[in-house]
Amino acid sequence: MKKRIFVFFLTCITLWGVQAKGAQEPSVKEADYAIKVGISITAGLCSAPFFIAREKGYYEEEGLTYEEIKIDSGQASQLLTTGQIDVTNNLLATLIQPLANGLDVKIPLGLHTGCIKVLVRPDSDIKTPGDLKGKRIGTSSMNASGTVITQRYLAELGIGVSTDNLEVEWLIYPTTELPLALERDQVDAIAINDPTAWIIENEGKGRVIINSATDEYLKDEFCCVIVASNRVFENHPETLAKFTRAIQKAAWYVQENQEETARLMEEKKYVAGDPQVNAQILKTYNYRAAVKEAESAISRNARDLQRIKLVDASVDVEALTKNTFVALPGVPESPYK
Repeated sequence: MKKRIFVFFLTCITLWGVQAKGAQEPSVKEADYAIKVGISITAGLCSAPFFIAREKGYYEEEGLTYEEIKIDSGQASQLLTTGQIDVTNNLLATLIQPLANGLDVKIPLGLHTGCIKVLVRPDSDIKTPGDLKGKRIGTSSMNASGTVITQRYLAELGIGVSTDNLEVEWLIYPTTELPLALERDQVDAIAINDPTAWIIENEGKGRVIINSATDEYLKDEFCCVIVASNRVFENHPETLAKFTRAIQKAAWYVQENQEETARLMEEKKYVAGDPQVNAQILKTYNYRAAVKEAESAISRNARDLQRIKLVDASVDVEALTKNTFVALPGVPESPYK
C-alpha cells in the first residue's frame, strides 16, 4: 500500500514538473523569435502604421521576424494575456478600466491623436459641448472609446456623468445604426469614430461639436497606442523594441505621406473607402508616435476616469501608470527630426 502511495505522489510531482516547464517560455533565440502581431478584422486608418511597416519594409529593416494574426479588437486583451498575440494597437480610453482591474500589459508607444467625434444634427440647437447637458447621446457601448472620451470632456465642463450624478442620457445602438438614430431624432448626439464620423459630417448629415483631433482638451493626447503582452516584454525585449521602432518609422511615413498611405491601403485592400476621403481624414490626425507622451496619456486618462468614478478611488494611478508604461532601450522618443 505504501509503495502505491509513493508511486502516486511521484507521478503527481512528475506531471506538475512537466506542466510547470510547459508554462515557461520556450527556449527561442531572440533573433529567431517571430513576434505575433494582432491586426483587427475591422482595421481602419488607426492601423495605418502596421500596414505601412509591412509595405515599406520597416520590419525587415529592423531584422524582425513576425506573424500577422487577424483578431477581433474587442478580444485583444484576452489574446494578449493568453499569449495568442504579442502586440497590437488599441484605443487607450478602452484600456484604463481593465488596467485598473489588473490587466497586465505594457504600453511602449503612443501612435496618434484624433479619430473620435461627437456629432449633432445640422439643424440642432446644440451649439457647444456644454449644451449636451440633459441630452440623449447615442453610442455603441458604455465601454466604447467615444463614450469614455465624451464622459471625460463633459466632466471637465462640470456636467455630471457618473451614476450618482448623471446629467446626460446614454442610449446604446449598433455602430452601423448610430447615424440613422441621429437622423431620426432618436438621440440628440452620437459619439462615433472616424471614418464614419467624417463621412456623416461631409455628407451634411451631422455637425461636429466635439473633435478629439482639434479640441484643446484632447488634441495633444494620444488616443491610440501600441499594447504588448507582459510575456513578450519580459522574454523578448529586443524583439519588442525592434517592432516598436518599425512602427515609429511607419507612423512618421504616414504623417508625411497621407495621400500615398491612403492610396496604398485601398490598393492593397487593407481599408475600404475612397482614398481621397481617407487621406483627408489622416490629415486631421497626428502620427507623431512618441514614447514619453504615452506615459502622460495613461496617467491623464486614469485620473480623469477616477474623477468620474469609472475607476475606483482606491486605485493608485501612479503605480498603474508605472506598471503599464515602458520605455524600451533603443527606441527614440519620437521619429520627428
